[in-house]
Amino acid sequence: MRRSADRPPIKRQAEASRPGVVTLGQLAALFTAAGLTMVEVSCNRCERRGRLSIARLLAEHGPELPGTELRRIIAADCPRMIAGKIPDVCGIDFPQISRLPPHP
Repeated sequence: MRRSADRPPIKRQAEASRPGVVTLGQLAALFTAAGLTMVEVSCNRCERRGRLSIARLLAEHGPELPGTELRRIIAADCPRMIAGKIPDVCGIDFPQISRLPPHP
């Protein structure tokens, strides 16, 4: 995973405030409410799997980081992400989300 200094700056505040954009802070709140401290990460196109600390993600990237940017950061070293071929792009996913109880 690349450090935030290695990637181009983004307008996190503007992007995070767009309707429908889920932020790292919102994801963290869902996981924390479910009693989870780690988030599962997997790719639906290859065998890459792992777990990341929610607290560490928040400390490194802040709660306003858009979920789409989080995916790009996590998959920064994926050969499919680097190649950038749209039909075969990295399928990074957070499989636990579908198993979480609905948030009020």
